[in-house]
Amino acid sequence: MSAPQVVDIAAGEWREHARFKGILMKGLLSTEDNSLASVNAVRVPLGGIIGRHHHATQCETVYVLAGESLLTLGDTQVSFNAGQVVAIPPMLDHALQNNGSTLVELLTFFTPPLI
Repeated sequence: MSAPQVVDIAAGEWREHARFKGILMKGLLSTEDNSLASVNAVRVPLGGIIGRHHHATQCETVYVLAGESLLTLGDTQVSFNAGQVVAIPPMLDHALQNNGSTLVELLTFFTPPLI
């Protein structure tokens, strides 16, 4: 593990998500920083969709920094908006759609970390 560092969400480059077209991601903390979790910033544009998927071994905790979205958890859909947080257990299918009028910005925490 490296020495602790403070990471500015404004620094670094946004990259398109490997599986979800138009979704931008930025790695903030990795296993080098925290052997127990990884942290990413995510941007979902107007009308953007993070398609249905699951994580085999990670719990994904998502905090909404900005915007309004529709979160699918299994067969349930809920409004998921700025200031809200959810912990999604491993193997639960989930998806997210920006159904608001502004960019959706998220912080995602994966435990154990994504590799």
